[in-house]
Amino acid sequence: MVRERLIDFAAGGGSGLMADGATHPVDTIRTRLWMQGGKNAGYRYNGLWHGFCDIVKKEGVRSLYKGFGSVALLTPVAHGLYFGSYEWAKKALSEKTECSESGGHLIAGFFANGVGAFIWNPMDVVKQKQQAMVGQLYTGPLDGLRAVWMEGGLSRGLLRGYCSGMATYGPFSAIYFGIYEQWKKICAGYAGSVDSLHTGHYVAGGTIAGTVAAAATSPIDLIKTRIQVDNSYTGIASTAARICREEGFSVFMRGVGARVVWVAPGCAITIAVFEDCKKVLMKATGPDALLSSSRNETLAA
Repeated sequence: MVRERLIDFAAGGGSGLMADGATHPVDTIRTRLWMQGGKNAGYRYNGLWHGFCDIVKKEGVRSLYKGFGSVALLTPVAHGLYFGSYEWAKKALSEKTECSESGGHLIAGFFANGVGAFIWNPMDVVKQKQQAMVGQLYTGPLDGLRAVWMEGGLSRGLLRGYCSGMATYGPFSAIYFGIYEQWKKICAGYAGSVDSLHTGHYVAGGTIAGTVAAAATSPIDLIKTRIQVDNSYTGIASTAARICREEGFSVFMRGVGARVVWVAPGCAITIAVFEDCKKVLMKATGPDALLSSSRNETLAA
């Protein structure tokens, strides 16, 4: 049991860092698109491609990776907790309750996000403040965490927007894992078993599930980003009302494309690397591997 959870943590942490590193530039543009309606944004983009070209032209390629320091520091821990919690909850629900299989996946996904969010939320606050700013805001991730802590402490600083984050990524995770697990079940029916699935199945499933979940939760992500970056926004309902009043309802659809382009590939990379790494680690640390190692040591002696 402990070995399995450690493997989930290691595979989840590594896969999350790889995916976030590959998709961070799109996340930066997504953050700018969500924030450009706010005060003193200093930029105005017509879409994903326009945002990319404008940032590279005016601020340089390195600006697309603003805020990545906090991601590199915290996302391995957050993803490790996320996948470890999901696998534990999924197994517990299937063994000890009358919950249906699909219902268990939804509940486990929501629960896993709640655990991971305690690390993701501080990371998002620091990351998005840097991404939204033209110019340098912090000297590094630790300076960013310290500054946010000094500004608002825990509830109004590092965990600012936690409720809106749960309202965004709780449903996201539930939708994502609900679709992904059903995809695996369908594919296993054709392949013969779950163990027969390969990287292509995981990539396709992650892309499909990530696309649907990202599009469905995009409007609340706009609200979450405004609350976490701009201190003048407080509360989900009041933020939504203010955005509609000042910018119109259509603003909620402005960054949907960017969010899907950011999230779907990230989900595909994350789940594929997680599933493959988990297989490798389970095989490398399983009973057969330990028995083989013991035999080699005996022969060497």
